[in-house]
Amino acid sequence: MSVVITQSSHCQSEGQHGREIFQYKTCPILTRSPPKHFAQIPIMATFVPRPPYSPEELEKLYPKNLQLEQIQVIFRHGERTPINARFMNTDLPPFWNFCKAAKQFKAAVLESPTDIWSHLSYHRGIETIGPNGVAVMTSSRDGDEEGICLFGELTDTGRQTTLALGQRLRHLYVDQLQFLDKELKDGRPFYLRSSPVPRAQESLHQVFTGLYPPSTRTNLTIAPIIRTRNAADENLYPNENNCRRLLQLARAFADLAAQTWNKTPEMAYIDSKIGKWLSVPAAIDGHPRLSGIQDHINSTIAHDKSVHLPDEFYDPKVREYIEMMTVDEWFRGYEQSSEYRRLGVGNLLANIKDRMIEDIVAPEKTKFALMGCHDTTIAAVLATLGAFDKKWPPFTSSIAFEVFRAVDGANKPAVKKWGWDSWFGRKGVNTDGYYVRLRYNDNPVVVKGCKPAGKHLEGDESFCTLEAFKEIVEKVSPPDWRAECRSNLDKSDIPPVELLD
Repeated sequence: MSVVITQSSHCQSEGQHGREIFQYKTCPILTRSPPKHFAQIPIMATFVPRPPYSPEELEKLYPKNLQLEQIQVIFRHGERTPINARFMNTDLPPFWNFCKAAKQFKAAVLESPTDIWSHLSYHRGIETIGPNGVAVMTSSRDGDEEGICLFGELTDTGRQTTLALGQRLRHLYVDQLQFLDKELKDGRPFYLRSSPVPRAQESLHQVFTGLYPPSTRTNLTIAPIIRTRNAADENLYPNENNCRRLLQLARAFADLAAQTWNKTPEMAYIDSKIGKWLSVPAAIDGHPRLSGIQDHINSTIAHDKSVHLPDEFYDPKVREYIEMMTVDEWFRGYEQSSEYRRLGVGNLLANIKDRMIEDIVAPEKTKFALMGCHDTTIAAVLATLGAFDKKWPPFTSSIAFEVFRAVDGANKPAVKKWGWDSWFGRKGVNTDGYYVRLRYNDNPVVVKGCKPAGKHLEGDESFCTLEAFKEIVEKVSPPDWRAECRSNLDKSDIPPVELLD
């Protein structure tokens, strides 16, 4: 027996504070445009990449007097289904049939006590509670029980766009710059990690497959390690669930956003357009929260018309106002509070910085890092570094942290690499002649603290000196994140404004 859930048999739900975390071959370069029925919408839900850099652009972006040393890429997962079932009163199906991976699953299984392993292939089905409490299989409206997605699951579209991200990285760093080898033989120079959320893990698999397709891994001798962390240790997103002070601050800034926006003409406009489908008036802290409404709008835009909400949800002003308000709710804290910056992404930035320093001194360094994360990570990192455009990061958004070393006219190192003695010595590591650049969605961005003279490559503010970048990150790096998460819990108000330097 299968069932298609309707409004009468499935109710809407809302996660804590509207947060989405913990709800549970060589190919041509893929490019993708938004669905045609959303072509008029200027705010992106799905990232539409630019064409590959031309030779002229490449020469300007990667000048001959700088030698590329290391790349670390953090990226948001690909397109997914909404976190919860909402708006079924608009005839929106609660279960979406966009997950063909459900027919391709394999599990590593132990065959015998003698340490013999194999794989169990299976199809996944999703069961739910039907009428009168009967257990039933979910299905699409055309009766398909296979390929149904879980809430918050990476969809076929999300797999395509993350694969395409990997292909773009391969085209740039393998084909154009020849920084990485064409074939993967040794996985040790690669640092691969994702958050424990399945859509981030699967996005990492897809990006790495785009970077090194199966045909380029036939001579692999040492497989790369894909790292993950327990939830209590995770820093690939602002870890509110395991940091009481960060959660307290997040709620305070959410309350501030509600006080700022709930009674405004902009919110009244949103409610005039979509209020008929809401159980209470539209509000930052409504039901669903405004961020939950945005989540559904963006998820539907990223997929086909079978999951189209009423046209009022895609009104340009509705989308503009919702984005403006939710960005303020979620990310104002990073611009105003040093404590928020430290607890939110300070430890992640410290890890990225440490790998840059290790690149100078370590004989077996990390050459390329891929880290699968979330929209809240991308925006928080940019806001912490004073490079945020106040636009919600689309699916598959990425930030590439590139490390360069100055070279002389003969293409020889202009600075000497120091050894491990300098790493532990009193003077630390000599970072002279090293630079860091960030590219957000293929476009260079300027770190605010790198703008003063002497803190960037002369003539180009986007090339921050590694020393300046190191100082910026160390200002927001908590010496003891767990201890700070337990501090200041008696202070429930918004902290004093501490703008970025």
